[in-house]
Amino acid sequence: MPGENANARPSAPRPYGVLGRTLGHSYTPAIYRELAGLDYVRFEREPACVEAFLRGDEWEGVNVTIPYKKAAAKIVDELSPIARRLGNVNTVTRLADGRLRGDNTDYYGFKMLVEALGLDLAGKRALVFGGHGGAGSTCMVVLGDLKMEPVAVCRTPESAEDAGAASAYSSATYDELDAYRDAALVVNATPVGMYPDCPASVWPLDAFPALEAVVDIVYNPARTGLMMEAERRGIPAIGGLLMLVAQAAAAVERYTGEVVSLERIRAVTAALDAAEENIALIGMPGAGKTRVGAELARLLGRPHVDIDAELERALGTSCADYITAHGEDAFRIEETAVLGRVGARSALVISCGGGVVVRPENYGLLHQNARIVMLDRPLDELSSKGRPVSQRDGIAALAERRLPLYRAWADAVVASRATPAATAQSVRDALSDI
Repeated sequence: MPGENANARPSAPRPYGVLGRTLGHSYTPAIYRELAGLDYVRFEREPACVEAFLRGDEWEGVNVTIPYKKAAAKIVDELSPIARRLGNVNTVTRLADGRLRGDNTDYYGFKMLVEALGLDLAGKRALVFGGHGGAGSTCMVVLGDLKMEPVAVCRTPESAEDAGAASAYSSATYDELDAYRDAALVVNATPVGMYPDCPASVWPLDAFPALEAVVDIVYNPARTGLMMEAERRGIPAIGGLLMLVAQAAAAVERYTGEVVSLERIRAVTAALDAAEENIALIGMPGAGKTRVGAELARLLGRPHVDIDAELERALGTSCADYITAHGEDAFRIEETAVLGRVGARSALVISCGGGVVVRPENYGLLHQNARIVMLDRPLDELSSKGRPVSQRDGIAALAERRLPLYRAWADAVVASRATPAATAQSVRDALSDI
């Protein structure tokens, strides 16, 4: 990419940013700050205002997101070769003479994502769900350039009418997927599985017995339903965060002329992943999850969510009273519902109830966007007071059933210390090693 930036400037009095219609929470401002210290803002504009905005002087360099990528390609004065091939633009810069140049750095980002798998997939078939969309057509072109055989998967034949760059490759509807059981790579380029509708999966992976890898360009949550299914099957899977950072690094070069190293891209990706993933505390009833969670949240400057407290607000009564009145099974159903809402969020410290491991589906609700830590407290220090399940079954019997589950779910196991603050510090230290 060296030499493509024609208007590098020593300073940027105007902000860099992203242009879209509705822009909610995004990781991109943090990415640009980390990569190059750039002031990066959101520009929300209605369709009728897009051309005036791009022709105006509010921005120093701008990314373009849906639904304006194709419109931007028609507005700019010059297209990079890859933007011309793709028919859409996600990065706009001003040339020295004031004309606008459109580029597409998503190509670079997705290419890095696929290459990060470290697999030789040349000559093999790749299925791209959403392959006729803006992001999907970029994926199709990259895979073709990597000598794979990409197939755009859409729900109906009509979905392929506006195929753009993907029209040069094969297409299939969902009803035809049985003919593609030899696929070596599955790519999700749809919003299926994206926050807040997670975890969800675009298609069951048992349909593809020859599968070697999964790529999901969704980056929130950290592990989509598709990725977690691949994980259960022992298939390599990667999410879209690296793509997001890599395309931003390419945009930084377009904007400023500064080349961001691969090592820096990986470091920023890892740091952002750690900052945005939740930390979920699990363990026996009475292990100190609530108090340690509060201390850990204070230590890390994060919000703290106690699942039992959230349940009590939702139920209008204490967890113990609800279990006594309605039974444990009814309580567990309510617990899963609350966990689904909380676990889909980001950058929290979550203190779970001791019985969260009773329902296997709860693991995915936590694992999708959290590093899970088991607090290991000696059984003789645990109390059953105010805990109807512990009183009913006894702590020893409960531990016999649950301790293997806690350990199986945990990314780290931390022994309880003398105080919640000391235990929180141990959790923080343990997380720095994983």
